[in-house]
Amino acid sequence: MLVKDIKFREIYSHNLFPTVEIEIEILKGKVRASAPIGTSSGTFEAKYLPLSIVRKKFLEIKKFFEGKDFRSIEEVDNLLIEIDGTKNFSNIGANLSIAISFAFAKAFSLNENIEVFEYISEFYKIEPKIPRPVCNVIGGGKHFGGTDFQEFLLIGLPEKSFKENIKLISNCYYKIAEILSKEDKFFSFGRNIESAWITFLPLKKIIEILKKVKWELFLGIDVAANSFYDLKNDRYEYVKEKMSLSRTEQLIFIYNFVRENEIYYIEDPFYEEDFVSFAALTKRLENKLIVGDDLYVTNVERLKKGIELKSTNAAIVKPNQIGTISQTAEFVKLAKKNNIKIVFSHRSGETEDNILPHLAVGFGAEYAKIGIGGERTVKVNEFLRIEEIMEQ
Repeated sequence: MLVKDIKFREIYSHNLFPTVEIEIEILKGKVRASAPIGTSSGTFEAKYLPLSIVRKKFLEIKKFFEGKDFRSIEEVDNLLIEIDGTKNFSNIGANLSIAISFAFAKAFSLNENIEVFEYISEFYKIEPKIPRPVCNVIGGGKHFGGTDFQEFLLIGLPEKSFKENIKLISNCYYKIAEILSKEDKFFSFGRNIESAWITFLPLKKIIEILKKVKWELFLGIDVAANSFYDLKNDRYEYVKEKMSLSRTEQLIFIYNFVRENEIYYIEDPFYEEDFVSFAALTKRLENKLIVGDDLYVTNVERLKKGIELKSTNAAIVKPNQIGTISQTAEFVKLAKKNNIKIVFSHRSGETEDNILPHLAVGFGAEYAKIGIGGERTVKVNEFLRIEEIMEQ
């Protein structure tokens, strides 16, 4: 595939932070892809660089792509890794590398007249799958809101189609707002940066509301424990709940909270380096989904440690955490080989780019964390289109 032209453009994410868009022109047309931005980021994520630096880096490396003939996404990604020369893209920036990687995946798909999910599935020899939606309906933590936990989630049912699950979750989403307007005197239909409802009710009350309206859907929480873990004192400091817990107390609290409230999905309940506490919770809650995000940051070496210690049975996948689609594929294949469920996830600062659903389906993810309201419908609607294609 011959690259006629490659361009850099500064655009804005949905939370109005500037980000990278790459446009590639091949003989069959043009494609565009952009880099999302995370608000709650793990320490070990690949390095994002300021846009002023990224623009200069692009001008330096443009010559390696423009006018060149490429055979696969892997060839492109290997070139990006070689050009950068570091383990975390601290030279050219992971925001630049992932935007280029995304754009080339779209270009190869266009060149072969197939969908992106089909290209990914065929190239990596993975059976495509429509995942169950995982949707943030009440938010807090670093994503802004009145709770210590970052997200309260509704999860679709395995026996239903994506379309059916989204309809159920959408109905719950507005029913939740209706109840919050009565139960929380400060509630004014405000939404956070992932379009989840903002409430100042305590954890116990929020869960009561969700249990009331979830119908047969599954409940989940993203604790995002990094955001309130005090490393110096080795304690979890709950500001809203007015609690200060040791590691052991945090384990007991999360275990009891999950058991008492019929919660199925538990993401990042501990500090990102506490593989042992993750393992203890996973062992105690065998029938639950214990999910690592900051724990792994889509990094194969950290996943290997988690596998060795049996830390989790599920892992968040965010391609921008590692820098390329090919490195994402390596992470996914290792997780699948070890029976770890895959949860492809959006970032808090998304754009209108619709590649995430294609990657989730192409890589055969069991779950997709995509939000439900506002700008998150870009991803929701693309999943609906893909499901329709796969049903033909």
